[in-house]
Amino acid sequence: MILVTGSSGRVGSALVAALLKRNEKVRALEKREGAKLQGVEMVQGDILDAETVERAMKGVDVVYHLAAIVDYHPVPDKIMYNVNVIGTKVLLEHSDAKKFIYLSSTGVYGKNMKENPANERTEYNPHSYYGKTKMMAEKMVLGKGGVVIRSPPIFGPGFDQGFDFVLSQLEKGSMQLIGNGENRIQWIHISDLIEALLLAKDRGKPGEAYLVGGKEIMTQRELLSLLARYLKVESPKKKIPKTVAQTLAYYKMFEAGMTGRKPRLVPEHITRITDNRTFDISKAKRELGFEPKIGYDEAAKEIVEEYLRNKNNAARQSL
Repeated sequence: MILVTGSSGRVGSALVAALLKRNEKVRALEKREGAKLQGVEMVQGDILDAETVERAMKGVDVVYHLAAIVDYHPVPDKIMYNVNVIGTKVLLEHSDAKKFIYLSSTGVYGKNMKENPANERTEYNPHSYYGKTKMMAEKMVLGKGGVVIRSPPIFGPGFDQGFDFVLSQLEKGSMQLIGNGENRIQWIHISDLIEALLLAKDRGKPGEAYLVGGKEIMTQRELLSLLARYLKVESPKKKIPKTVAQTLAYYKMFEAGMTGRKPRLVPEHITRITDNRTFDISKAKRELGFEPKIGYDEAAKEIVEEYLRNKNNAARQSL
């Protein structure tokens, strides 16, 4: 039996689908009442509740711990700490599974990475509270002999946060390069991340962290030009200082909060597209057999198609 936390999330739902495709028996610990996943045994409850966790762990051979609160929207530190750190602690205390796999983040390296490209031995340097909680949680997992998969930002179907805003600006001809546009980006496609998680189950070594990433590195300028090509619009030429873009993102987030809408742009989106961050994934290749397959060209086509499809659906619904 495989237990998955965070099964209703974007990564969690993709992982569950992949496990079911492999004919694995899957159990999900889900906080939302009434949540159902076809072919999955559901345990309703909170990862902070020891009794619920103990019940969910019965007969479990492998744990995939994906549940977490991210910092795309303002969240009180206490809530984030309780879920990301204490929740992990409760799961570890009640688990006797053969494999405990934790999905971490390159946020543990912070904005100013001690090495670029970073590797598994690169010193922790989180700048955000989210990064700090992921660091604390993965230290506990590694200390208990678990396996950590450290992921950069994810792109692909369903991961449209920020992209819809960027694409709308490209369509209008008002998108600008943020900074000089030469920062190097190495994200990971959702299908490649799922493959890494599956490999961690079969080949991950106890007490080891594995850094994963996409097969390509592209500059911000190259990535925006690629998206523009699939949108059939001009590539951005003008530039805007990063500080100005961040200020706009804070304003958009504040504006959305005042109206009760989900913000289309948050500061983290600006950080994601302007960071100069690359990763050495040779350990994951060597020990897990990880080989990322989806490049930026294929992903850009997917992203643009999804954007246009959502835009057309929204237009039809408004009629």
